[in-house]
Amino acid sequence: MNDIKVNIINFAACPLVHANTDFRLTNRERFVVDEMSGFKEEIEDKKYGVNVSNNHTLLETYGMERVKDFMVNFTQEFVKNTLKIKQEFYLTQSWSTKNGKGDRHHGHTHPNTLLSCVYYAQADSGKLTVSTDRNGLFPNFDFGFEYEEFNNYNAKSWTFDVKTGDILLFPGYLNHFSTPNESDIDRLIIGANFFTRGKFGTYDNTDLIEIK
Repeated sequence: MNDIKVNIINFAACPLVHANTDFRLTNRERFVVDEMSGFKEEIEDKKYGVNVSNNHTLLETYGMERVKDFMVNFTQEFVKNTLKIKQEFYLTQSWSTKNGKGDRHHGHTHPNTLLSCVYYAQADSGKLTVSTDRNGLFPNFDFGFEYEEFNNYNAKSWTFDVKTGDILLFPGYLNHFSTPNESDIDRLIIGANFFTRGKFGTYDNTDLIEIK
């Protein structure tokens, strides 16, 4: 078998993007996030300690133009250059969350969203895990296979180490959660959801629709 050239095609791949950047919030942008958006407990279960901004259009707030351009351009470039999709992906909602020491973000999805973008404005501690009920090998059968090691074909979850400046993109249907913040410094993220618009299908195939 050693002399056989094998070409494995990653068919039906689920794109997960993780990049470390030198993008940092300015003092003015941090003021907008801390003082002007306001925070509230997202869920009644106090064991999580998730604080979510009252402002759900945070990137549209005056003073956040540079951050909006950074996150929107990052997402749109991925859609255009990697996914090769011609239709537009546009920003729908944006917000921020805080995790104090010992707090974490519970598992959840983002309904009515195609892509979710997460920017770590401040993170000295933590991991982000995305997961699904079944891997991509045999999506219609849920066998309890034993694996010698996990890879992007057989894994049902993927975990990212995150730090300040990191930005991630993933489909909104994927469940995702964070580990507890072990630092004395708050973990602060800015999240954004994206949907699409344009014409889809063709007149000849009787499947033409337009989303505006």
